[in-house]
Amino acid sequence: MKDNFQSPWPNLRLYARDCGEIDPYNAANTELFRGEEAFAPAVEGWERWSKPSPEPRLDAEFEPILLDSIAHQAPQINAMARALAAKIVAANADKPPVLIAILRAGAPICALLAPILSEHYSEPIAVCAFSMFYGLGWDETALAQIIADYPNHTPIFVDGWTSGGGVARQIALSFAQWKASGKPDFTDGKAPQFAVLCDPRGVATYSAIRADFPVPSAAFTAPETLGFSRGFAREDGGLFGVYRFPKSQLKPLWIEAWLDVLNAEVTSLPPDDLPATVPAPDGFRVHVNEVTRALINRDPLEIWLRPTEAKARETLAPLLYHANKRGVPVEFGRDELANWGALAVARMK
Repeated sequence: MKDNFQSPWPNLRLYARDCGEIDPYNAANTELFRGEEAFAPAVEGWERWSKPSPEPRLDAEFEPILLDSIAHQAPQINAMARALAAKIVAANADKPPVLIAILRAGAPICALLAPILSEHYSEPIAVCAFSMFYGLGWDETALAQIIADYPNHTPIFVDGWTSGGGVARQIALSFAQWKASGKPDFTDGKAPQFAVLCDPRGVATYSAIRADFPVPSAAFTAPETLGFSRGFAREDGGLFGVYRFPKSQLKPLWIEAWLDVLNAEVTSLPPDDLPATVPAPDGFRVHVNEVTRALINRDPLEIWLRPTEAKARETLAPLLYHANKRGVPVEFGRDELANWGALAVARMK
């Protein structure tokens, strides 16, 4: 699919199987997307990930909320992207990277990193995208093709943030399986490199900060900013699939606003909170960006926020929009979340 699909993100090459175009907001297509039943304990392997995540339809109220959030966070996001790029360059001075976005949160981060890295390496930086699922692994067919397409580049996996640490664990597990099957080591004898903007779990190779920090791209929805669904596995194996979405659903203004982050005045990095002192209890999804994603494609029972209501309305407006739209109750001023190293948690079913 990488050659016949034009991504709205600059220079992004999607490695996935084209499974046709659908309208995710047409009720007739609802069953093509997974629900909470996919997370039942008995559902494992490819079957858990055999459908893409659902897409909530957004109303006109959301766009100004999202754009205001991007503008508000732009100076710090710009500083974080540049700090992250500097760490990548420092560790990979001899060979330029190929950025591999883990769909979907990795794509917007790569869009910021690539032009910064291009200045350092004095050449365009390739950006690829593929899917990975916990318990199933990465798309081996896609990764093998990426490595073949960019043989003289260092692969760096990119996501938005860490929360439960599942992506980092899955990268390590998938790489162990990769080597055990006799495939070549693409890390030059090292571990795979994994980059994120914020790493509250402390499991990434590179990050700008450790603190739980609200990244506005967590609120992006695929019809408006990707133009295709999240990947999904198929029983016959091979490339993971995606559905294309109608181009009329794209919101170029959202993407333009995100890319314009690199033109914002660079400010100091956000302060790093102390790491968690105790783990969150079972049944909670932890950290602010994961809570935003849960409100988009899961069914949380309630949300707890560490900030006061006034502060949350200033800094977490997209999250509050989704909670209000879904009818999920929100509690503010939950100071115990500091012990969990989190700004927000979601209590799940």
